[in-house]
Amino acid sequence: MIKTSILVLSLLAAGTVQARTLDVVATAYCKCWKCTNKAQGDTDYGITASGLPARVGMIAVDKRVIKLGTRVKIGKNTYLAADTGSRIRGNRIDVYFERHSDALGMAT
Repeated sequence: MIKTSILVLSLLAAGTVQARTLDVVATAYCKCWKCTNKAQGDTDYGITASGLPARVGMIAVDKRVIKLGTRVKIGKNTYLAADTGSRIRGNRIDVYFERHSDALGMAT
């Protein structure tokens, strides 16, 4: 778990971008059973709340705080808010990693 500031980039009407800074708690996850309660045989295994396959460069958000489809800058990297999670509430995000060991190592 890491406390950090992120830059939320929202696309507005007429193609303008609104940027706002948000202080969040960041955790990490992968598509394994321990992280998602989904097994490989489940029809929605590896599929995000937005319907896209989970991949590096995506984050889970509370969609009341950050809309799905929003671009979020964390440091020098840009992520797509594409997923939600049962423990992701308020100013909390979950960064997707391909391997469970990488997700566990995020805070170190």
